[in-house]
Amino acid sequence: MMDNEELLKSDIIDQHVRQGLGLSWLNFAVLFCATIIACVGLNMNSTAVVIGAMLISPIMDPIIGMGYGFGIRDTKLIRKAATLYLIELVVALLAATIYFSLSPIKDASDQIIARTQPAIWDVLVAFFGGVAGIIGSAKKDPGNILPGVAIATALIPPLSTVGYGLSQFKWSIVLSAGYLFLINTFFIALATMICTLIFNLRTKRATGIPLKNQILIIAAAIIITIPSLISASTLVKQTYNETQLTSFVDNELPGLYVVNKQIANGKIKLVVIGSHLSHAEINSLDDKLGDYQLGSYKLQFQQLSKGNYLSVNAFKKYVDQEKNDSTQSTTTDNSDKNLLKLKQQLTKKYPDDISKVYVGQLASKTKIKESIILIKLNKDSESKQDEVKKYAENLADKLGIEATVHFTLD
Repeated sequence: MMDNEELLKSDIIDQHVRQGLGLSWLNFAVLFCATIIACVGLNMNSTAVVIGAMLISPIMDPIIGMGYGFGIRDTKLIRKAATLYLIELVVALLAATIYFSLSPIKDASDQIIARTQPAIWDVLVAFFGGVAGIIGSAKKDPGNILPGVAIATALIPPLSTVGYGLSQFKWSIVLSAGYLFLINTFFIALATMICTLIFNLRTKRATGIPLKNQILIIAAAIIITIPSLISASTLVKQTYNETQLTSFVDNELPGLYVVNKQIANGKIKLVVIGSHLSHAEINSLDDKLGDYQLGSYKLQFQQLSKGNYLSVNAFKKYVDQEKNDSTQSTTTDNSDKNLLKLKQQLTKKYPDDISKVYVGQLASKTKIKESIILIKLNKDSESKQDEVKKYAENLADKLGIEATVHFTLD
């Protein structure tokens, strides 16, 4: 074979694997720092910070070491890798639990929630990440392979999420994030072991894995994979139902603004603003669910408004926050500034007719920002409702605001 080819060399793999298994306090210090960085990223919902923590975390080394040790049947190496793995596991969990116990932000961010929904795709990422990891170890210069594997397999974020669950006594988060970490650990090690055998490292192993051990490994892989398959099936069904519900809303409820929609426990709950729906209309819409493969669900409406009228309590419940003059100086989002500008111009145009204007963005997980303008007129000015509404809508268009205009009697 040509020397200039990048070959899978057993001596290079063995050297790289063993170098990564040092029981050094420096190694544990780096892991502690990586865990704290990951916790900050999870806490502040920062993807960039979480990725940075993945890159510097050394916790993948003992996992590859265990897989490699099983592949070459080196008991001493397996014991050393397993000892390092358990110590690093304890260090990371302690760091994460301490951080989240002291952090003033107790709510679970999207980054934390994302680590509590393991599925079959995580199994595939972990397995092929392990394959890429052992290939990277076989190269004298692994380049960007190992950093890429560290990001893709994402070991430290779910472990940090387990620490969050422990600090808040949220056992469902502990179990689900712990399961994701188990998936990553097992299938990275499994892929490493399989690749070690495939590379036929005769100089590092005497015989193949006994049949009994092969059966145990296969059984463990199946048992660990089953929950992820169930989770994936549930996720796919949920995604399909949400897509169908969006089509239903767009096609069947064009005159209503849907503030919130939820599918759970055999029911579809829609929170809407707009024209009042009668019982007959709701029953008719319920019958149409079958056309969208949602016939097994029962439709429920929560109507926040009656025509153009909306209560202040309903407004405050379904917007992110009420914007007022005191927040203007600290507001940096352009849409927020435009809403405040609209509020000021509206009250300036009708100072004797408008007693109060509420503006706010609807609480939504989508990137599209929809807003509500809620106006309270003086009793003597209720006849100007259409004029004020038209002016507010035109003003919103000029300012580039996607908004609905409503009035309140509160």
